[in-house]
Amino acid sequence: MLRTEDCYIHLRSRSFGRVGVKLAEELVVLPVFYAMFDEDVVFRTSPGTKLDAAVLGTKVAFEIDDAGSGWSVLVTGHAEELRHPDEQRRARTNLGDEWPAGERDRVVRIRAEKVTGRRLHATS
Repeated sequence: MLRTEDCYIHLRSRSFGRVGVKLAEELVVLPVFYAMFDEDVVFRTSPGTKLDAAVLGTKVAFEIDDAGSGWSVLVTGHAEELRHPDEQRRARTNLGDEWPAGERDRVVRIRAEKVTGRRLHATS
């Protein structure tokens, strides 16, 4: 297991992860460019599954890993759309300019309720 502090170090060191969400009977895992917003994860998105999850306050999972270095971090919490202009501005500043082409002007926050990490061990 990784210490919580180490999990946040890893989260702050990356910008690409995956969001897992269940909507109705569908389970989906979607790639996102992200940033940290205090202790929470934020990402930009367009209307669709990820934004629907945020508007509905759905519980989601967010994961990053590095197989080469041998670690994985999982964040679980409820998604919400950032609507306050000051929060949106701050989140966009943290996010920078790295995201896929297309309109992605909505910002989603995953309120980190649980942050866990573990070391990955290669099987030889």
